[in-house]
Amino acid sequence: MPIVEKSKSDLDDQILPIIRKGLKLIVWIVAIIVGLNNAGIQVGPLLAGLGIGGLVFALAAQDSVANLFGGFTIFVDKPFTLKDRIKINGFDGTIKEVGIRSTRLVTLEGRTVTVPNKVFTGSPIENVSSEPTRKVVLNLGLTYDMDDKKLEMAIELLKRIAAANDNVDENTPIGFNQFGDFALNILFIYYIKKGSDILGTQTEINLEILKQFNKNKLEFAFPSQTIFTKQI
Repeated sequence: MPIVEKSKSDLDDQILPIIRKGLKLIVWIVAIIVGLNNAGIQVGPLLAGLGIGGLVFALAAQDSVANLFGGFTIFVDKPFTLKDRIKINGFDGTIKEVGIRSTRLVTLEGRTVTVPNKVFTGSPIENVSSEPTRKVVLNLGLTYDMDDKKLEMAIELLKRIAAANDNVDENTPIGFNQFGDFALNILFIYYIKKGSDILGTQTEINLEILKQFNKNKLEFAFPSQTIFTKQI
């Protein structure tokens, strides 16, 4: 069975062939040196004569070496795999390809960005795909004419809405957390399970809140002021 078929991730499948090509190149170089020696050509003086040129070439190739090292770091540390969504240096996108010198990712706008591999060794990488759940925070403001019974009803409705959605985790903190300037605020936090449709789940939750609150005559507040005038 080929080595690639035994690997555990798509990233391994892409980088292992690169390593194999590198090893083949090394074997060819060694074979050429041995062949030259066998032909009576002194390889040592030849390499010494190329020393200065080699130094110039090495200086010019610093970036390439840094990118190669960055690719090796990606393979060893595995901060992400193919198809993972990451954030790095202001870019937010999905990993499309990992090469010897650079990595390509597709942004949320559908654009392809080529990032030199050396960037991954010196920059923080946020792997969005590694999150176990997606946290959503809602601050719902109800009008000040609500009594304690209606607030308790609102909290109970939110608990039921979260529990009825299969894409939402069981941990859903809910509470009456603030007397706001314009509203009585209820804090509603829920977590969307990994692999679920995030936008679709948010839409389902929000629509259900709107339906249930309208049905039970729980009114949302909006910024307003009541001015009282006193005649002297």
